[in-house]
Amino acid sequence: MNYLSSDYSRANHTSRLARIAIAVLAVLLAGCAPLPTRDAPPTFAAARVSDLVPDAAASPPAASAAAPGDYGDPQLSRLVALALQDSPTMAVAQARVRQADMAAGQTQAAAGATLAFDGQVNREHYPQGGFYPPPIAGSTRTSGHAALDFAYDFDFWGRNRSALAAALGQAAASRADARAAAAALAASVARTYFQWQAADQHIHIAQQVEAQRQALVEREARRVRAGLAPGAELAPLNADVAAPRQSVVQLETQRAQAERQLQALVGVHALPALQPVPLPAPVAVETADLRLDLLARRPEIAAARDRVQAALKEVDSQRAAFYPDINISALAGFDSVAIATLLHRASREVAVTPAIHLPIFDAGRLRAGLDARRADVALAVAQYDQALQQAVADVNDATVRLQGAQREVAPLAGQRRGRERDLASAKVREQAGLIDGHERLVDELVLTALQDQEVNLRLQALVARIDLDHALGGALPAAPAPAEVADAAR
Repeated sequence: MNYLSSDYSRANHTSRLARIAIAVLAVLLAGCAPLPTRDAPPTFAAARVSDLVPDAAASPPAASAAAPGDYGDPQLSRLVALALQDSPTMAVAQARVRQADMAAGQTQAAAGATLAFDGQVNREHYPQGGFYPPPIAGSTRTSGHAALDFAYDFDFWGRNRSALAAALGQAAASRADARAAAAALAASVARTYFQWQAADQHIHIAQQVEAQRQALVEREARRVRAGLAPGAELAPLNADVAAPRQSVVQLETQRAQAERQLQALVGVHALPALQPVPLPAPVAVETADLRLDLLARRPEIAAARDRVQAALKEVDSQRAAFYPDINISALAGFDSVAIATLLHRASREVAVTPAIHLPIFDAGRLRAGLDARRADVALAVAQYDQALQQAVADVNDATVRLQGAQREVAPLAGQRRGRERDLASAKVREQAGLIDGHERLVDELVLTALQDQEVNLRLQALVARIDLDHALGGALPAAPAPAEVADAAR
């Protein structure tokens, strides 16, 4: 009879445990329901070859001698290196990269296990009617506590892992932003540098025009003194001499402005002395297929893509918050109401605390947070599409300008060759005494004006090439050796 009663008691106990387990399971399911559905992958805009300006029918043969971003000017390369090294723009970009990296480090540290030492000493008077019985009650004692505290979140649903991936994605986007800042800075330095060189060449051409016009004035004055001309043309010719003088003043102002802009871009107190050099021939426009391939490496597009991936990981992390959070904490140490016995074996303290957090009544808050993260994804995707559209527009604009400038090269060169032949013929006839110097001087003026147009056309092509390099990912000039950069900075 007693044996049967014992079996009945055990069966009844087992039944109660089963009912408790079912109740706990129901609570778990209630805590996780209703679970959010998985989102469909976002749809990104894509660039196609047909979106880009078609290839030109023919390209100048000399244009393929250099690679994109290489303008064949060591002086420019040193200036770009100085700018990337000392410019406040790059200092700000690098600070943002470090800030994002530290945020990712904090997220990673928060997701791992923690172990801490906790120690304290407390001097306290215990009341008579308190929790402790005599002889502790009514006495004043010095108590102590020393223990190691351990905590770990199991992260079964990947909430912490997704948060870390999102932080790493933001850090990658910040590094892409830094590359974009470097490319924009290098493009600005190159553009301003070539504007300085072009202004310097325009000054020399304007001075040459002034000398040629002065020669016309002197020739006309000799004819007037010889009684071969009435002198009515002297006043207009003298007025023509004043025009290039004004141009020289304006061009010197433009050159000084370009130099000051370069100093601001480079970020140095004293800009290295600039040496005039001829403007280089720009590289020809790449094929549409190659332009499309290069477009994908543009830092702005990479940064937008990284931010989309980071936003998707934020959604995963927020979705994992709907599931139970299971963690464990443990404590091992000593605790005693008498400091003298703190390290005794009897004062040992050991505790293990598994814990579970069930989001039973948090569904509204959690869903609102998930909807906010989904909105972040939609915004990041829209910004990616916008960055891609802007990149295609930038490439097409620079391509059209560069192709147009290169199409003008051949007609202008043909005009110059024709005027050079005319000038050579005029010199021969002048030496033979068939004509005076007026025709030769006029041909020289026309040829000098064509040279001025060539400088303008070369600058237009260079600026378009720089803008195209920037739009295709920010190709930079070859960096000089560190010693050269240091010498330039001094």
